[in-house]
Amino acid sequence: MPAKLTRDQRTDRLIAKTRLRVEQTSPDARLLRHMPSSTLGVLIRECGYARTSAKLLSDLCDRLREVGVEFSPELTDPFNTPKTRIYFFDAERNMKGLQPTRELFKQEAELSRFLWLNKKFLANATKNLRLTDLEKRLAPGATIDLLAIDTKTRELVGIELKAEEPDQGIVAQAAKYMKGLKSLAESEGLKGARLMIVTGQPDEELQENVQAHAERIGVRTDWFLYRVKFELKQA
Repeated sequence: MPAKLTRDQRTDRLIAKTRLRVEQTSPDARLLRHMPSSTLGVLIRECGYARTSAKLLSDLCDRLREVGVEFSPELTDPFNTPKTRIYFFDAERNMKGLQPTRELFKQEAELSRFLWLNKKFLANATKNLRLTDLEKRLAPGATIDLLAIDTKTRELVGIELKAEEPDQGIVAQAAKYMKGLKSLAESEGLKGARLMIVTGQPDEELQENVQAHAERIGVRTDWFLYRVKFELKQA
């Protein structure tokens, strides 16, 4: 009967396995979703623990970085849950445009509420946008996060939010929004429609796929990255 591994031995095994997974990643891969990943809960169990702790996560961060493995989001982020997906990559790999997750919302609903409550901020950041609707249904199976009017061009503008990294589903989703926005703009006598996609992390491949739909449907689509910072000053 094989000897039962200690927690230290299980952690050693996890570190070695993760390093190997990173090494086996295609050298051409530059997108976060193409990197090896695991949920936080799985990582904790593989280390032999039933629940997490600040010390365990801190130690795991140090151990991974010792072997040249970086990760996103930060393991010690207090907003992580056991279902949070952690992506791993070589510390020397150029992850183009990767943003610190501590400056991102975790859920689309949080980002949507923030923008809705700070309408002037969005108008200033994008110029001439006036928010009109929250969770607007454009068509069956197509409810967009925010709807706005460009007060200068008189275009209808739909805003789709992805709080962290976008996934493959955004391509078909965006095509539905484009068609819905175009139809709604025509029915309301507006001069056209536009789609804005706002994400926490970049994905050039998905952006190109969405752009192909935009050119076919005839709805201009812009892709933005957001970051949120908190400033504290002496009163």
